[in-house]
Amino acid sequence: MNKIHTLSVLLLLVLYTACQNGPSTGNTAAAAPSLDSIRAEGRVIAKASFEALSQKLAQALETGGVPHALQFCHANADPLTDSLSAKYGVRIRRIAKQYRNPNNAPDAQERALFDGFAAMKAGGRDLKTVDTALVLAPGRILFAKPILLQPQCVACHGKVGETVTAENYREIQKQYPGDRAVGFSPGDLRGMWAIYFE
Repeated sequence: MNKIHTLSVLLLLVLYTACQNGPSTGNTAAAAPSLDSIRAEGRVIAKASFEALSQKLAQALETGGVPHALQFCHANADPLTDSLSAKYGVRIRRIAKQYRNPNNAPDAQERALFDGFAAMKAGGRDLKTVDTALVLAPGRILFAKPILLQPQCVACHGKVGETVTAENYREIQKQYPGDRAVGFSPGDLRGMWAIYFE
């Protein structure tokens, strides 16, 4: 338990440091351009992934409402993410502590980064422009960026009985019996992009 707590604190410090806009100092200057370029590429990939998924979901919602969007997401979200991973030559994951699909459960490393973002949000930090890149091993870098709930997502991820109707929640539970991904409001920290450059 102490080891996990120490890792969480260490990653939070790395995350905080990586998110600062100040100049690099000391002998880390040589590594900075590489991480900066990874972060720039990670932002492009996260944006493209979000847009691809949200456009397809918007079309599914328009075609058949929440039940159709849920069916689309259940069948296509992972394959779409996999195709984008292949296109960009990275491994893309969407993770969340309150996940809908068990495939999106975070590992210990991802959870520590997510917790760092959550701590920033709790401290009043605007997460719209926050991201980080962490060297996991030589030639292996993890880019992470928060996913904030968008207003159009409340029909499936909002509060049950308010923005998520009881009927739609029954549909969610049919597709995802262990669903944990409700109770959010627009702007809440919903999840995190975890993009692995290897």
